[in-house]
Amino acid sequence: MTTNYIRNLLIAISFLLLTACSLDAEFFERMKSTDSGSSDVSFKLSDLPTDVPESFPYYGQVQVSGISSAMSVFSTMTLSLEDSTCAGLAISDEGWISGVIDKVSGETCDFKVKVIQGSYSAVSGVVSLGVQNSLQLTLSQENFSFDSGAPTQTTVLNLSAPAPFATYLDYSIYSANSESALFNGLNTGKILVPAGATSVSIPLTLQAGLSLSSAEHQTIQLNSGMSGLKPKIELAIPLELGAGAPAQVFQEIDAGDTHVCAITSGKLYCWGNNDKYRLGLGAGDQDNRTKPVRVGSSTTWQKVALSDEGTCGINDGKLYCWGRNDSGRSATGSTLPAEVTEPTQVGGNSDWQDLTGGAHFSCGIRSGELYCWGYNQFGQLATGDILTKYSPTRIGASTTWQKISAGASHVCGIDSGKLYCWGGGARKQLGNNASTTRQQTILQVGVSTTWEDVVGGSDHTCGINDGKLYCWGDNSDGELGLGEAEAGNIIGAISQVGSFGDWESLTGGGNHTCGIRNGGDLYCWGAVSYQDEVWEPTRIGSDSTWNKISTSYYMTCGINNGSVLCWAHEENTINYIGLGEDRAEIAHKPHRVGLSSTWSLPSAGYGHSCAINAGRLYCWGDNSTFQLGQNDNGSLTSTIVPQQVGNSKAWQKIASGGPHTCGIKEGELYCWGLNVGFDFGGGGPPPPPPPPGGGGFMPMSVSPLSQIPARVGSSKAWTAIAAGSGQLCGINGGKMYCWGQNSDGQMAADPATVPLVEEPTQVSTSDKWHAVGISSYHSCGIDDGKLYCWGYGDDGELGDGNNTSSHTPVRVGSDSDWTAVVAGNLHTCGIRSGQLYCWGGSYQGALGTGSMVDASTPQRVGVSSSWTEIASGFENSAVCGIDGGKLFCWGSDGWGQQGNGSAFTGAEVVPIQLGTSANWQKVSIGERNVCAVNAGKLFCWGGNNNGQSALPPTPGAADPTTPTLITGF
Repeated sequence: MTTNYIRNLLIAISFLLLTACSLDAEFFERMKSTDSGSSDVSFKLSDLPTDVPESFPYYGQVQVSGISSAMSVFSTMTLSLEDSTCAGLAISDEGWISGVIDKVSGETCDFKVKVIQGSYSAVSGVVSLGVQNSLQLTLSQENFSFDSGAPTQTTVLNLSAPAPFATYLDYSIYSANSESALFNGLNTGKILVPAGATSVSIPLTLQAGLSLSSAEHQTIQLNSGMSGLKPKIELAIPLELGAGAPAQVFQEIDAGDTHVCAITSGKLYCWGNNDKYRLGLGAGDQDNRTKPVRVGSSTTWQKVALSDEGTCGINDGKLYCWGRNDSGRSATGSTLPAEVTEPTQVGGNSDWQDLTGGAHFSCGIRSGELYCWGYNQFGQLATGDILTKYSPTRIGASTTWQKISAGASHVCGIDSGKLYCWGGGARKQLGNNASTTRQQTILQVGVSTTWEDVVGGSDHTCGINDGKLYCWGDNSDGELGLGEAEAGNIIGAISQVGSFGDWESLTGGGNHTCGIRNGGDLYCWGAVSYQDEVWEPTRIGSDSTWNKISTSYYMTCGINNGSVLCWAHEENTINYIGLGEDRAEIAHKPHRVGLSSTWSLPSAGYGHSCAINAGRLYCWGDNSTFQLGQNDNGSLTSTIVPQQVGNSKAWQKIASGGPHTCGIKEGELYCWGLNVGFDFGGGGPPPPPPPPGGGGFMPMSVSPLSQIPARVGSSKAWTAIAAGSGQLCGINGGKMYCWGQNSDGQMAADPATVPLVEEPTQVSTSDKWHAVGISSYHSCGIDDGKLYCWGYGDDGELGDGNNTSSHTPVRVGSDSDWTAVVAGNLHTCGIRSGQLYCWGGSYQGALGTGSMVDASTPQRVGVSSSWTEIASGFENSAVCGIDGGKLFCWGSDGWGQQGNGSAFTGAEVVPIQLGTSANWQKVSIGERNVCAVNAGKLFCWGGNNNGQSALPPTPGAADPTTPTLITGF
C-alpha cells in the first residue's frame, strides 16, 4: 500500500465527554492560609476515590475555595501534590488528580494537596488510597471486520466489576504497514469508562472515499486499566474501497497450504508463500508477499484453485496454471520439472467452468466434462491406473458434471445430482464404508440425486444433500462435526450432522471443516487449535454476510460482505490466528516499533526484549518464565505488543537475559522471571521452574519464580546492570557485583568450589567501576578507564594475550581510556578514545577485522575514531556498533541480525552499514534479534520466534524484507 493511500485511511474512535463531578457541600476541610491574611482556604476532598483497582487509571477532582477576595483576579492558582507516596499521580490546576498509581494490590499510599495563589498558600489534610485487586478487561471480539457499507460499527469493552469511578483508558493503534501515520495521527487515544459501568461501547467509524490497493489489518491495543497482558482487537479493513461506495466485492477465493488467491471484479490477487512461483508474479520473483498483490493485468478472471505448491485459474473460460511443475501439476504436457513462473494457458479451450486442487494434482470441469492431471499414486485422477498425467485427461464420458472437490489424495464430484468419489480411501473418506488404498475409477456414493455441494478435507468428506449436512471419513479432530462421542473414530457411513436444513456451501481443510448456512452464517468445526477441538458446527462471530469460504491444511479464508478475511492454523503458536494476528517469523530488516520518539535504552534477551520509553519500561516476546514482568495472575502468554511493566516513569536501566530480566529505577535494582542458574546449551526452551528453595542467578532474596519486579536488597546506588543467559553483573556505588551461574569463573569466583554464586558478590575492592559487559561464559568491566575480563578464555576473549580461563579479573593491555565493553559468545569488543577493538574467537567474523583468525589481544576494527556504542549477543557471534551516528553490523546472520533484507547470508567479516541514517543512538543484541534506537524511535529486526522483535500483525506467512512500520505507541 502506498503512502498516499495509507494517509487516506482514518478510523475515528468517538467517546462521550467525562461528566462533571457533582459538588457535595457536606464536607469541607478548612485550613489557615500560610499568608498573614485572614482568608480561609477550603479543600473538598470527599469526592475523591479512595479504593483503586491495581493499574486502573485514577481520576478524581478536588475543589478549592476561600481564596482571599483581596487577591488580584489576575493571579494564577497553582495546585500540586505534597508529600505524595502515590507515584504516578499528578494534579492539574483545575484540581483533576489523575494517573496510574505505581502500586500493587494490597499496598497503600497517600498525598496532600497544596494550593498557591499569589502570596497565599495552603495544604490540605492527608488523602489515603488503597490499591485493590485488578479488574479484568475483555473485548467482545478479538477480530473485527468492517462492513464497508456501514459508516459506524461498534465493539464492546467489558469489565469484570463495575468501574469504581469515571476514568479514561489509554489505547494505541498498531499497523503492519511500513509507511507513516496510518490513522492520520490518530495513533493513541482514550476510552471513557463511566463510573459504575461494566461495559463500554466503542464506536468505530470507517472513513468514506477510500481507495486502497491491498488489505490492511490494524491492532487496537489497550495500554492501561488492568495488570497483566492487556486485551486487543484486530481490525480488518476491506480491500479496494471506492469513493463513497461499498468495497469491490470479492467473488472468489481459494486457500492453499501457505498461499491464498482471490478475485475481485475479474482481477486476480495472490499473497503468501511464493516459493516455486506459486503466486505467478513472473521470472525472478519468488519473494513472499504479506499483502495481496495483483497477478497480471487481466480483468476477466473467473475462478482460482490452489494445490500445495501451485495454482490454476480460469480466465475468460480459458485454463491457466503456474508454480511447481513436477508430476505434471501445472499441466504443461512436459515431463520436465521446471517451474512455471506466471499464468500460462493450458490448451486452447475456452469453456472451463470449475477447478479444484489437491496434493500435487488438480481436476476441472469444462462443458460438463471432467478432466484431471498431475500425481496419481492413489488413483485420484480416476484414469484406471496410477500413472502421472502431464496434461488434462478426460474422465469418463459424462457431460453433466456440476461440482468437483479434491482432498489430499481423493476427489469427489457431483454429476446430475449424484455424488461420486475416487482416489485414496484408507480413512473411509470415499463414502463406501470401506478402507480403500486406491480407487482408480469413479465410484457412486449412495443412490441420492439431490446432492448440491461436496468438499474434500485431508482424509474426510462432507456434502450437502437437500440442504442437510453429511460427513464421513477420518474424525480424529472432530472434523466430521458429529459430537465429542465420535471424536477420534473413523466413520465410514454417511452421517447427517445436526438437524439444520439450510446449508448452502462447504469447505474442508486438513482436519477442520467450515460451512455457510442460513443466508450467510459461518460455522466451523474440527481442529480449531491444537488440543482444543470443536466437535460440532460452531458459529463464527455474528455476521450473516459470508458468501464464500475456503480452507487448506494451515489456513481458512472467506469473503464477508465483499471483504477478504483469513486466519491460520499456526503450529508454532498453537492457535488459530486471524489474518493480521500475532506472527512468529523472522524480520530480515529493521521494522519500526511504534511512533514514539522518546525511546532511550533497548535490551534484547534470549527470547524477549525490553526498552525504556520516557522512563516507562516495556517488555515483549517470550513470557514462559514471567520475564515480561506482568502481574497477570499466572498467565504465561507471550506477546508481540510491548507491555508496560508496572506504572513507574522512573526506569533508568534494563537488562534482558535468558529467562529473566533486571532493571534499575531511582537507583534501586529489581529482577523478575525464573531464578535458577542454568545454561540453555542447545537452544531449547527453558526447563520448568525449580522447586522452592532452589539456587538461582537472581539473589536468593528474590523468589524462584517472580512474575513482577522484585527488589534486590535495599541499596539506591545501582547505576549499571548486565545479563547473560544465567548470570548478572551490576555496579552499585562504583563497586562491581556479580551472581549466577559460574561454570567458567565468569562470576569472579573459583568454579571448582563455587559453581553457583547465589547473592551479589563484590568483584575486587575498587569503587571506580563504571561499565560492565557479560556473556554466558565470561565477563568484562571498566575500572577507572582500565579494562578487565574474567571467566572462560580459551579463545582469547579475556584479551590478556593468553588463551586460558581465569576466575580473577585480568587486565586487558595497559590503556586507561576505555569507555565501553561488550562480551559476546566467544569474543569481546570495546571502545577507547572513539576507536573500536575486538578480540577472542573470530567465529563467523565476529571480530570485524576482515580475518577469521582468533586474536588473544585487542585488534582495531577499521580506522574510525568516532565509535560510541557497541553490542553483541551473549550467546551468538553477531555484533553491531554505532560510528558517528551510523549503524554497522557484522558477524553471524543466522536470524537476519545483519538487517540486510535476508537471513543466512553467511558471515560478514567487516562492519556493514545499515541504511544511510546518521541518527542511531543505542543498539542491543539478543540471542536472535537486534533492537536499536534511531532519533528516539525504536526499531527491531532478526529472529522473532517468540515475538521478541515486536513483529506487527501481518497477513499471510511471508517474512517482510523491507523495514515495516508499526504505528501507535
